[in-house]
Order: sequence, then C-alpha cells, then structure tokens
Amino acid sequence: MKKIHRFLAASIFILISLVSVENVFAGAWTVPKHKVWSEYYMKWNWGKEYFNSDWKKKKLNNDARSWEFVQEPKLEFGVTDSLTALTSIEYKEAHYKEYGRPYKWNKGMFTHSNTGLTAVKVGGRWRFMDVPFVMSTQTKVFIYPGYPVDHGDDPGYTNSPSIGHGDDAVEQRILIGKVFSIPLTGTYKLPCYWGAETGYRWRTKHVSNDIPYFLEGGFWPAPWLLVKSELDGYITAGTEKIKESYGIWRIGGVWQIFGGDSVLRQGNKLFNIELQYGMTLWGKNTTLYQEWVCKVQTQF
Repeated sequence: MKKIHRFLAASIFILISLVSVENVFAGAWTVPKHKVWSEYYMKWNWGKEYFNSDWKKKKLNNDARSWEFVQEPKLEFGVTDSLTALTSIEYKEAHYKEYGRPYKWNKGMFTHSNTGLTAVKVGGRWRFMDVPFVMSTQTKVFIYPGYPVDHGDDPGYTNSPSIGHGDDAVEQRILIGKVFSIPLTGTYKLPCYWGAETGYRWRTKHVSNDIPYFLEGGFWPAPWLLVKSELDGYITAGTEKIKESYGIWRIGGVWQIFGGDSVLRQGNKLFNIELQYGMTLWGKNTTLYQEWVCKVQTQF
C-alpha cells in the first residue's frame, strides 16, 4: 500500500511540474454563486471476462455475458463562489446470460436480471486555492437506498447479477486542476487542461474501504470541442470480506453546443453533450467491461 501512495503522490507532482502558472481554472471544481449545474449521466457496459482475486483475467462461467445500464442525474448548486452543494441518484440495470449452459425446455436459457436504485449521493466541494493551480476538497456520502441484496438465503436473488453490496459510505477527496497553453506556432497556442483526484472512502458492512484515483487531461482543437481522456478507479484498502479494485480508461469528446464549457464553469449558461468509450484495464474481483458513456450537461 505504501508503494501505491508513493505512486499517486509522484503522479500528481509530475503533472504539476509539467505546466506553467500562466493560467489557472477560474472556478474549475466549484459552481459560481447561486448558479446551478446539472448532468444526466448514462453508461452502457458489457463483458465476458473478469479479474479474479489475484488480478488475473478469466472468462465468465459457461461462456457467459454480462451487461449493465446505469443512469445518474446529478445536480450542483453554488452556495458561494468557492462552496458547492452536490447531489445525485444512481440507478442500475444488470443482465447476465450463460450461453454455454445446457438449454432446459421448461426454463429456457440461463439468464437473470436485477434493477434498482443503487445509491443516493449528497455532499459538498470547497475550493480553497486558485494559484498556481486550483485545489479543492470534497466530501460525499453514499446512502444505500434499500435494493435487494443476495445474502445466500434468498432463492429469488441467488443467481441475480449484483448491482451493489448494500453498504453506506463516506468519501473524502482532494482535487487539483489547471488550464494551460502549448505553443504550436508563433501566434497559436493550443489550450489544454489537466486534473487529478485522490482520497479515501470509508465503507460499511463487509465491504473493504478503498482509495479513489482519477486523472484526466484534454485540449480544445476548436472553441466548441474538447477532446479528453481519463483514468478512473478505486484501490481496495481494507481487510473486510468484499475487496474490489479496478482501473478504467476512457477517451472521448465534449461538444459545447452553446455557452461555456463544463471544465471552467465560469458562470455562462451552457449546454454540452459528452460521449466517451472506455474499458477496464486492470482489476480485482470485478468484471472486465467495455463501455459507452453519454453525458448531457447544463448550467444556468
């Protein structure tokens, strides 16, 4: 675990050292006072492999396939220019089908589904530094809304795909970010940005605590288009029964239909559409997914 901490610290230091101090976020991680920022998040993912407890890639049993559809409306409100209140509700739909299991005339193909609200999230973000880069701290509470969980004694859910572990959690993060320009010609500079996050999440029941990490960066080839890539994941940091880790890489673009962009959040009215493709690069006790993400963002 010490090696992981040193890696995260070194990564953040390298990102900071790579950019100049000529231009910083003007409200990178907080919404301006009395402004509202909203996002409708949708994700479709699918997989036929998983990572076991030794971080090794394996095929799902009986030539199985797993699909998920996630929706999460998000809302943020600028209490002050440096303090933002935030909330969201996550809904998940999961499907599992084994193509290699013998077909039964009275039961058909072995397939199961599970749906439900998986988390209600509330919290706040406080921006306390603007120079030489923006730095904020964020606290978020994950509330278990009561969807059915398989504990091994409910026949109706014994074989259903998991949509969560029925736990509550509290997460604390540190976020940093910056915009900068790369000179390409004598008169043109390419506007770019980067961001980094890490922290700790305390989880209840039999689920191990974990360490979140998030790195992102992008550039604006045109005023209306942001091209970006990110690495998103958690590293298990506990000794409880359920231990999960994963790292997901994504790449995509944000089309700024009108107004400002979703990175700077400088108070302009905006409407953006974001599309991303992603895949699980590594993990522990988790499915190896590919995914498509669509986000619709507004600010007013």
